[in-house]
Amino acid sequence: MGPLKRTQSNPQPIGSVFDQLFRQLGLTRRLHQYDVVAQWREIVGEQMAQVSEATRVENGVLFVHVKSSAWRNELLLRKQEILARIQLRFRRAGIHDIHFQ
Repeated sequence: MGPLKRTQSNPQPIGSVFDQLFRQLGLTRRLHQYDVVAQWREIVGEQMAQVSEATRVENGVLFVHVKSSAWRNELLLRKQEILARIQLRFRRAGIHDIHFQ
């Protein structure tokens, strides 16, 4: 058996290979949704993050656990502002609502 031959002369950056793979597997939106949950602190700020935690996304709805009903009311008042930030920063996540619980 002889030496292996290279079949492609144009190597691609690993990031673009993964992007293509995720698109083909239909995982791109799910990864963006995970980013929203993981970056909740940056989205709402330190004070709000101390009393709330984004837990999951289901059918375009972000679920957020809140420590008290008083803070839940505060977050409800800011819901549209928070949702607008998410939609601007994470367009591909497909989040259209937030449920505070």
